[in-house]
Amino acid sequence: MKTNLVRIFALAAIGAAACWAQPADMAEVNPDANAESTPLRVSWAVPIVGVWDVAVTVVNCQTGALIRNIHTVQLYQSDGTFSETTSSGARGSSIGYWYRQQRNYEARYFFFRYNPDGSFASFAKAANTITVSNDGNQFSVKATIQDYDANNNLLSTGCVTQTANRL
Repeated sequence: MKTNLVRIFALAAIGAAACWAQPADMAEVNPDANAESTPLRVSWAVPIVGVWDVAVTVVNCQTGALIRNIHTVQLYQSDGTFSETTSSGARGSSIGYWYRQQRNYEARYFFFRYNPDGSFASFAKAANTITVSNDGNQFSVKATIQDYDANNNLLSTGCVTQTANRL
């Protein structure tokens, strides 16, 4: 548990640092932004880039029964990489990638789940379809999460929705 908390705080620090660096990156993406325009407008070229506060709901795909609600902080970087940390100590941090798909975005990422004793429970693969709001400050997600055992056998598939606000 202590190790997971250290990981969570480390990723949160990385996310905060990326957030502070974000205006410089956005100024390059949005050339008509100037020193007087506060905050910088998000360009449609990369509105997903940044740090997001995300509420996640996972349900059984067949029955709709709630499996879990968690809270995450997600970081989408301009080079197409993705990272995430979560409020759940039962899983590790996520790493992956994102790309633009017409007006929406897709993200693929991976993380480990742990048993209560800290041992390996499963390897999760997530596939998100992301819709960013017109103002670039919120997004919503429809996704699936598939859990695999140590021999790469599919254990379960969960259907996921997310709502997010830019930090």
